[in-house]
Amino acid sequence: MAKTEEKLITVLESSAAVNTHFGATPATRITPGLLPQNPTLPAMTYRRIAGAPVSSMDGLDTLDNGLYQLDVWASTQKAAREAADAARDAIDASADLGSALLSVFTDYESDTRLHRVSMDISLWHQES
Repeated sequence: MAKTEEKLITVLESSAAVNTHFGATPATRITPGLLPQNPTLPAMTYRRIAGAPVSSMDGLDTLDNGLYQLDVWASTQKAAREAADAARDAIDASADLGSALLSVFTDYESDTRLHRVSMDISLWHQES
């Protein structure tokens, strides 16, 4: 049974456009939680921030709806936006993930001197 988060990573890693921005082995640059120290840029962090399996009168279903925050980090705003767009396009094109972009914003963090594009995305995935 593929979990929603596993499917999300599979979709991102199998996208040629994502690989253009995050390299041939995006798993080293797409990581859960916090951005590693001294990351290769652009990089992406992700986390599930809300959601639960769907329930019906028959009990829990295998349909999962999770809300994910994806943060794309880069040295320029343009690079962050382009990498974020590639990730979003890959997710939107997936036949196995239903997605809805709920919010997006850009930010500059003076502490790290990195630009960030943050996206909140609702993902629907049949986990069986």
